[in-house]
Amino acid sequence: MTTMRDHLYLFLLMFNFSTGCIVSNEQQTIVITGYTGASVVLPCSCADPQSTVGTFTWYFEKGNQWIQVFQDEKYSGRLVQFDELSPTNLSLLISDLRTNDQGYYKCMTEPNIFTYVDLKVKGCDLVENRRTVVVTGYSGESVVLPCSCTELLAKPEHIQWKYFKEHQYKEIYPNKQIENYKNRVKMFNPNTPGNLSLHISALTTEDQGDYQCFVSSQQLIFVRLHVEEKTPVHTISLTTHQPSHLTQDSTTLQLELIPQHHTPQFVFILLGVFCSVLFLALLAFICWRCIGSRNAKKVTTDGEELKREQDNQDDVMYSTVVHVKTASTPAHTHSDPAELTEYASINIKP
Repeated sequence: MTTMRDHLYLFLLMFNFSTGCIVSNEQQTIVITGYTGASVVLPCSCADPQSTVGTFTWYFEKGNQWIQVFQDEKYSGRLVQFDELSPTNLSLLISDLRTNDQGYYKCMTEPNIFTYVDLKVKGCDLVENRRTVVVTGYSGESVVLPCSCTELLAKPEHIQWKYFKEHQYKEIYPNKQIENYKNRVKMFNPNTPGNLSLHISALTTEDQGDYQCFVSSQQLIFVRLHVEEKTPVHTISLTTHQPSHLTQDSTTLQLELIPQHHTPQFVFILLGVFCSVLFLALLAFICWRCIGSRNAKKVTTDGEELKREQDNQDDVMYSTVVHVKTASTPAHTHSDPAELTEYASINIKP
């Protein structure tokens, strides 16, 4: 019984190793979207991670035929497989996508065992295609000439910036056919593939003119650049008429006024008024304090005198004065004198 069980286990093990790779999503179509200039992965893998992959092939539909992608020159140097890192991962990476990469692909492992991938590639369609954009810049500064794709992730296969000079357009980016533009032009945002705007530094009046953002004969934008002086000069015309006996012509004097930054006169006036008011307020406060101090001193003096008088009135000593009134009687007659008493007040000063 044990021997039979062992044989059964060995048979199942051998059957498992002999099973080929059955791809996921067999005979189904997967839709993948990519952008020109970018990379994309076409998915394909074995449904059973433990299965053994014999051979597999990627095909591209061209016309009514299926052609192996590794045998087509247009994919040279742009294909990467993942089976070396993971044997059951049969996905295919295509880099630097192009519009002609769009179409149907097929991942096949065994006869009649395959999966389809429908690859759609979005290219660069200019936002202002075949239109003229007007841009104004200033001498000595920088300017950006706008140009971009509707899909910012799409990088065009070809991009040129041209400048119209001597009755023809001459390339200024990426190749500089005009010496004046060397080291002054670059892409405005190289991190965004679909932003094709051109940055020009150190503008001069010679940069004024017509430019062209060229992607293809069907995709291009015209940019008209106006360059103005950075600091405008204001001119005032003064006309003086000569006396009639000298000449009848008029002489025009041109005065160039360069704007200068001066502090307005009214600021100084307001500052003077503020200081004057502040000084008068301070003077009034000092006078008020002096008068208040003087009145307080006077009140204190009068109060002390009044208090002193009240104290003097309180300190009174009364003395008794006795008046004896006698009648003129004979010496032999004796009588009691009538006594009269008066009180007199005596002020005693301390």
